[in-house]
Amino acid sequence: MVQAPRMQVGVYGDSRISTLPDQLARVGHDVSFLDYDPEPPPVEELDMVILEVREPLLEAAVEKLAERSRRGQIFVHTALAHGVQIMDPLEVTGAVVIALGQLSPDRWAVTAIDEVGETIADLLIGELGASAFHFNDADRLRLGAAVTYVEVVHALRGDAVRLLADVLGDAQEAQDIADALGPLRRLPEVAGPVGLRARWESVDNPGQARAFRQSTRRVAETQHNQDAELWAIQEEKL
Repeated sequence: MVQAPRMQVGVYGDSRISTLPDQLARVGHDVSFLDYDPEPPPVEELDMVILEVREPLLEAAVEKLAERSRRGQIFVHTALAHGVQIMDPLEVTGAVVIALGQLSPDRWAVTAIDEVGETIADLLIGELGASAFHFNDADRLRLGAAVTYVEVVHALRGDAVRLLADVLGDAQEAQDIADALGPLRRLPEVAGPVGLRARWESVDNPGQARAFRQSTRRVAETQHNQDAELWAIQEEKL
């Protein structure tokens, strides 16, 4: 099997958002890190530039690099919620622009303007032994919302485990019990001495109590449990 040509790759950014630079270096590309300062770095001799830039700063970084880009260069950003349209200043210089977004160590979200960009992205991701999921610009923001939702749920799980640890007085036991618990099959009844309302009232931390009520409302919606949903709505209005 003939190996694809190795590229000179520059990484430009204010943070490490993805593992793309490390993965490209692992398969033999020459990866270097560019200075992130007010002046546009000399990128003309590079084959590809990866923008590892936080989402609020991406537009300014694109405009800065467009001052030094050339036709045929590849520019890739790794901000999940942004599509490829934000890279228009680079595209009009003749560069190939691609929006990637890491969903997991071996899964990437891909958005490109044309078949050339899609082909290059697929080749890169295939070289890494990963899978590509293609999205248009409009879907990237919803994708970002979905990923953030999953991350929020994971963070809330940690908060719930801390509540359990506080009750048990043992953090490791709480973690072990949480790991053993599966998805909630059915919400408890609202009323009664050990119902949802009573459980909610027993939580003395205001933030945890609020999260308990709000997350219970969403679960009630997904399970079509109108009693629990109505209870959570009524408590929110009080």
